[in-house]
Amino acid sequence: MNQRSTRDTEEEPVIQTVAEPLQQYLQKKAAPQSQAAGKESASPSPQARAFRPTNRQSLALLTILDDGSREEGESIRIRDSRFTIGREKGDLKIPFDSDISSSHAELRCQKQKGRFRWYLIDRKSTNGTFVRAFRASLSRKSELIIGGRRYLFQLPELGNEAIETEALQTQAYRAPTRTMLEQFVPRLAETGVPEENAQTFSIGGETTLGGDQRCQITIGGDPFVSPMHARFYQDETERWMIEDQKSLNGVWIRVKRFALDKQTEFQLGQQRFRFRPSVAPTS
Repeated sequence: MNQRSTRDTEEEPVIQTVAEPLQQYLQKKAAPQSQAAGKESASPSPQARAFRPTNRQSLALLTILDDGSREEGESIRIRDSRFTIGREKGDLKIPFDSDISSSHAELRCQKQKGRFRWYLIDRKSTNGTFVRAFRASLSRKSELIIGGRRYLFQLPELGNEAIETEALQTQAYRAPTRTMLEQFVPRLAETGVPEENAQTFSIGGETTLGGDQRCQITIGGDPFVSPMHARFYQDETERWMIEDQKSLNGVWIRVKRFALDKQTEFQLGQQRFRFRPSVAPTS
């Protein structure tokens, strides 16, 4: 991977969904058992797999999650290559959520290089489409949902222009103001509230966020924020990242188009969903 600076920011974020860490753990746990089984039998009998379609897309499952639940809700089996969600238009309508646009988002299945792949696509909605992430890279203006509030992650605008003074005479020393110092560090700014009430936080190095006073960023007055909710840090390529700290309500990042290769949770307006791109047979 090429080295990146904090100025390389306009590309789509790299997002690791909540389901991926569990799958990685299960794969690692199964590996030693597979190796041990291989030693006992040099030529094990091949195992048959349950039939799955190969010339058409798999049956997908969308769950409209009940309020306050990550498991229970109304499930819809999707048998078409496109499925739209909106307040007034679409295959699924949620008329009582005023934060959802008339035609908000689309689930689309496309065949690429011989395989079918599902995508979540925002349809230029007013309030955006958000995906629940375990870990995600942050661009210059990434929008996040943390707890019950929305935030904008902002990287500093580092211009190369020198500041010219009107006079070349020596001036008495003046300490830089807080506003001047904040121009050189990333910031997290609350959105959707009057400007005078918006909270803004500076992020310097690894920074933890939560309701606990021991966090570098303490979010007070939000009952949906966990004591240790998330952390910000730079990876080995100097790219800014956010990582969920096993919070109850998760970290959500706004996307325009997102590949749904694994089970994924997403939010439109105030409604949360769970999408499974391939429905596995029940045991």
